[in-house]
Amino acid sequence: MSVAIVIGIVLFLAALWLHLGMIRLAKRTLQPASVNSLRLSLAYLVVLASHLAVTVLFALGFAGAAGMGLGGFDKEPAMSAMDLFYFSLINITTLGLGDIYPTGHLRALAGIESLTGFLLISCTAQFVFSTMKKQEA
Repeated sequence: MSVAIVIGIVLFLAALWLHLGMIRLAKRTLQPASVNSLRLSLAYLVVLASHLAVTVLFALGFAGAAGMGLGGFDKEPAMSAMDLFYFSLINITTLGLGDIYPTGHLRALAGIESLTGFLLISCTAQFVFSTMKKQEA
């Protein structure tokens, strides 16, 4: 279990650094005093790309951890790359549909991903709120 937690912490830190860097990039997109709809849309697309990149990061982490024998997934037939991405996307949004679920120590990694997703979604919500507030002023 400790190996899965260490992998989860490394993925958490990588996801956090990636997301904060992308938020900074999105903020730079909005630097001119007059922000138009195109710039705002571009900034939000950068944030979406960040969330998708973090999802891929965790999907790769799940694949690597499963390859190390830390657990698997209860799904037949075997997990494809799309299944790993789908599971990671559902998990990081904390939606958790339950049609695919991890077994073994991958459950700890899934929990860390959900907590990471909650934190990153909160950061994104703050960014969206602040940009909308500036638009009203």
